[in-house]
Amino acid sequence: MENIKKKKNFLKFAQYPGGKKVLEKFITEHLVYPKEALENKIEGTVFVRYSIDNQGFVDFTEVDKGIGFGCDEEALRVVKLLKYAKPKNRGVRVRSFGKINIHFRLPKPQSVSYSYSLTDKNEKKDEKKTENSYSYTLKF
Repeated sequence: MENIKKKKNFLKFAQYPGGKKVLEKFITEHLVYPKEALENKIEGTVFVRYSIDNQGFVDFTEVDKGIGFGCDEEALRVVKLLKYAKPKNRGVRVRSFGKINIHFRLPKPQSVSYSYSLTDKNEKKDEKKTENSYSYTLKF
């Protein structure tokens, strides 16, 4: 019989409730693109390190690599909003550390389309009914 070794996880790190997809959704919903970055058309990724206290709250944040124009401050603000499950190792609550990348992408311009149609009906007693129809489409 083969010796099967069990994978031993001595340390358990804080997990965001719901997993990675829920974490990404939370960040997307709460992230506000800074006005200064929009005006200067700045895109990029902010790398943030943070620590989680024994209650699951983020209590320390630091930018490892930023892009400026207000994006660094916004990334720190959103990370401070995170609430993790209380981390425990062997029954003892511990401090945990994490890293996250927050992506700032400019919103894609949406094209706006307007349609306008005009129908002109001319009726004369002796002549046939004539109908003129004009249609315009404007895109911005």
